[in-house]
Amino acid sequence: MATTTVDVVGSTPISFTNSQGAQRVVPVSAFQFSGSDLQLRSAWASLFDATETQTLLAVAKAKAAAGELTRPPVQPPRPANLFTATHPGLESNNIVVSATPDAGPPLSATIAFSAKEIDTYPGLASATAAALAIGVDIPTGKPGDPANGTGLVVVKSGSLGSSVKPPVASSAVLKTGIGVDIKDVDNAVLFTLLPRGDYAGTGGLSYAVSIDGSGTTFTVSATYDSTKETGAQPKVTILTLGSLAGQVAYLVKATAPPGGAAFPAKGSIQLSGGSEKVAATGLLYTS
Repeated sequence: MATTTVDVVGSTPISFTNSQGAQRVVPVSAFQFSGSDLQLRSAWASLFDATETQTLLAVAKAKAAAGELTRPPVQPPRPANLFTATHPGLESNNIVVSATPDAGPPLSATIAFSAKEIDTYPGLASATAAALAIGVDIPTGKPGDPANGTGLVVVKSGSLGSSVKPPVASSAVLKTGIGVDIKDVDNAVLFTLLPRGDYAGTGGLSYAVSIDGSGTTFTVSATYDSTKETGAQPKVTILTLGSLAGQVAYLVKATAPPGGAAFPAKGSIQLSGGSEKVAATGLLYTS
């Protein structure tokens, strides 16, 4: 792989005395850094003989060692795109947004965004514990009762069974508006798990129930992955951030940060700062 060359920055030109005693002055623009090596640009190399080139480079490298010749300052990455979860809640901190930008002019080059959320509720000892941890679709509002669910899935109100046995491990893709009965080894329903009420997709939302190592508690997890949803997922530009593909917009909305939108580098960001009444946010940065 070829080494990238960069310009040289300095406040004064380089001067040296050649073998004939003549003073030669060379502008800083005649030099370049190739990796850590200070070189004379090819367009200038033909103007000097081997001895002059050796002397000139020795003077220039001495100035570089003294800090008088440097590389241009590198601009730090700046905020490019701001993402906000579509729902408040602690689970919104589990969202990861990824960007895959295409080549092209920053204002018109397209960007493929994707979003993924994994919610995990471990150490559940009963159906009631699951409802309290996950939340329900229609809360009673009474103190001590399960609150409104803010994650990808909720427990259906009124579905809690009386069994105290752990559930059978299971997993499946969830369908819009259709619940899954979580059952124990005797086929008794412990509770019914539902997709969040606004889910209208196909293929991207799944759940899993697993038994913890203790054998007496269990874990419920739910995963949404926009890349597994069916249907076209159009790319956007930094001028059309408000038109994210619906599969991505299910989890997040994209806006310009306070300093204005910019073209993002390829990468991912996990949202943070979410709480019961606050939606998590995250920033993608320029390269």
